[in-house]
Amino acid sequence: MSTSGLAPIADAAKRLGRSPWTLKRWYRKGHLPVVISQEQWFVPESFLAMVDASPQPGRAGVLEEIAADWFAAHSPERVA
Repeated sequence: MSTSGLAPIADAAKRLGRSPWTLKRWYRKGHLPVVISQEQWFVPESFLAMVDASPQPGRAGVLEEIAADWFAAHSPERVA
């Protein structure tokens, strides 16, 4: 599997100002898109770009809204 367009979870955590464990918790709650390949966790760069473009990228509620928008834009119905 190619990891192009994906950031390792440790890098994503640094960019978001959170710990990798927090990101994994958000994933389990459905608030973070993640790709798991061979026991390694990655976050889509497209999601991180949406966070970076947000006027308030560090706020948890904002991250949940961005995640909801990302999931909606990348749902199987929209991608197909």
